[in-house]
Amino acid sequence: MKCLLHFRKAIAPAGAILIVISITSAVVACNGSVPSRAGTSSGQSATTSTATTGPKHMPTQPQTSAPGSTTGHGSGIAIQAQSTEPATDPIGRPAESSLLSIPDLVDRVRPSVVHIGTEAILSTTSPLSRPRTGVGTGFIIRKDGYILTNNHVVDGAQRITVTYEDAVVAEALIVGQDPQTDLAVIRIEADNLTPVPLGNSSALRVGEPVVAVGHALDLLGGPTVTSGVVSAVNRVLTNVGPYGLTLSDLIQTDASINPGNSGGPLLNLHGQVIGVNSAGAGGAEGIGFAIAIGSAKPIIDALISEGSVTRGFIGISATTITPPIARRNSLIVNEGIYVYAVTADSGAERAGLLIGDIIIAVNSEQVTDIGKLSRILAQYRPGRTVAVWYLRPSNTGEIPQRTEVRLGTRPER
Repeated sequence: MKCLLHFRKAIAPAGAILIVISITSAVVACNGSVPSRAGTSSGQSATTSTATTGPKHMPTQPQTSAPGSTTGHGSGIAIQAQSTEPATDPIGRPAESSLLSIPDLVDRVRPSVVHIGTEAILSTTSPLSRPRTGVGTGFIIRKDGYILTNNHVVDGAQRITVTYEDAVVAEALIVGQDPQTDLAVIRIEADNLTPVPLGNSSALRVGEPVVAVGHALDLLGGPTVTSGVVSAVNRVLTNVGPYGLTLSDLIQTDASINPGNSGGPLLNLHGQVIGVNSAGAGGAEGIGFAIAIGSAKPIIDALISEGSVTRGFIGISATTITPPIARRNSLIVNEGIYVYAVTADSGAERAGLLIGDIIIAVNSEQVTDIGKLSRILAQYRPGRTVAVWYLRPSNTGEIPQRTEVRLGTRPER
């Protein structure tokens, strides 16, 4: 089935306060797990013809230079140090004894969930200025006023106000934005706030109960609470919003995520944030998406310490391969990224990458979609060298090839 995603602004701030997805057929998403090899579009057995290339579609650990750090010292530690983590089981899940009832959970996290109002001035021929307003949600991650939300909540806003503890209103400034992951950090001048603890999204199980908290529809009387379960993990959405983003490592839930919920927390029953509510599906009931907090943590650190995420630039334009795309274009794999342009005088060009190549891994991490590539490159500064594993159907077919790419700086849009 072809996945057609259309987006509309629900309650528009300077950006949009919720990305609403109209699904005309079905949401097609990658599994997101790390298989031992990429699937073939025709279902053939994928075996390697030579011993020197490593396992089929699963490269061995290459010898590369160490990644550069994009985070400042201690910013992530500061977030975690301010929360009291419950005891965990051997795989990192909180112990069952720490489970909260939903009313108790809401009482605990309510002081940490904030209302975000935005305002921008529209260009107009009228002599009177016309402000454009919007609303969203955020949650406190540090007691000294740092708040996490979606980038599309605050993007383009000329004025941001935060209402917390039901009545206190404060002006907020943007600390940092990362459009590629739809995350932003803002800050208010305040002390001794109550941060909400960040959990371990990698330990989530499908069917686990979750609670979404946010200022849905900007209704008066405080945040709205909805509950449901984890419907799926590692979801991928493509062509998201006006910039055509690919968002990956998403948590799908049937807890209602409505306009105004964007940027609010998705919580487990231990009172920990396991996702950042980001998208609701229009035309379908019980489908909402949240950015997994495990993917968000390094982005948060970089935004607090540097104000942005500096990613190394390979020098390609590429698109995510999905099973329908693979079938329609007779590709040899069902996942990875298809290179459709190579930037002149870039690391990719110098390394010999060509249009039509399919990138399947960078260093030891498998690349299943554009969003995964973006998260990997966030670990590496320009100037670092990474090993890129790829397939070249026109020549070597299904035998993985390896090249080394010196990362550059992404050109300004």
